[in-house]
Order: sequence, then structure tokens, then C-alpha cells
Amino acid sequence: QPATINRYLAALSHCFTIAVKEYGWVDTNPLLKVTRPKEPRGRIRFLSDDERTRFLAACQASASPDLYPAVILALSTGARAQELLGIRWPQIDLTRKVAILLDTKNGERRVLPLAGPALELLRERSKVRRLDTDLVFPGRTRPDRPLDLRGPFETALKAAGIGNFRWHDL
Repeated sequence: QPATINRYLAALSHCFTIAVKEYGWVDTNPLLKVTRPKEPRGRIRFLSDDERTRFLAACQASASPDLYPAVILALSTGARAQELLGIRWPQIDLTRKVAILLDTKNGERRVLPLAGPALELLRERSKVRRLDTDLVFPGRTRPDRPLDLRGPFETALKAAGIGNFRWHDL
């Protein structure tokens, strides 16, 4: 895919830049002459009202009790899957109604406002949280690792009859 090619070209170009500037191993960066392929524009996919209703019902009926709260949080905050599943209780301030993401994709901190059902679900979850970990969504067998909801998410999508939809679209 063009995006993968461009990432490889960028990594190679960086290596050549260091070889030129810092080590003097070569005189020029040959990758400056390489044309990079054009990347497609990002896709936009939202759930319709009917799809959202069916999907949330399927999440509530899921064998995973964590799927529904995680999906509600994702829909309410726009957080990425790994940001959300890796969040820890010290990052959540229920009094100020915010969650602070410390480890985001771009490496910067981000504050998520918490309101409505997302806030209520977190308040309820905080009353019955596990004591062996501070993760909000700990793994079943390894509580020190975030929960993996890919399987339950895909199962809920199938049960709701929804196609062409990913967690990132939440």
C-alpha cells in the first residue's frame, strides 16, 4: 500500500540523512530523488441511528461485560482503542469529569471530557474495580495487560448486521 511504502522510504531517507550529515559516509541522500506514491484520503464512516441502536444492543448482549462500557466510552470521547483500553484509574478524575490520556499515538497528553452514560458507566465501574491492577479494562488472564476486545467487537458487529466498520470509526 502507498502508506506502507512511504513509511519505509521515510525510514530509509532518515538513515541516509544521518549517513550524510553525521558520518560523512555518502555525499547525498539518494532517496530525495524518489517520488513517493500518493496516499488515499482517510475514510469517514459513521453508524446510522439504526445501526447504532442495533450495535449497542449487541454490545450489551455480548459475552464480554467490558465491551459495552468500552464502546460507550469510545463513542463519547473519540479515544482510540489502545488509549481507551490502556487507561488507568489514576488518570480518571470523576469529580472533574475528565480522563487524562498520557500515552497517545502522537506522544502528547490529551484530556477527554466525561459526560452522560460514559461518566455514569465509569462511576459504576469504579465501585467494583479489581484490586490487583489499576487498569480500567484489565485482561482476564493477565490483569497487568489491557483487555483485548477485538473478538467481542467483531462478534457484536456480526450480530448487529453491520459491515465495513472498525473500532477506529467509533
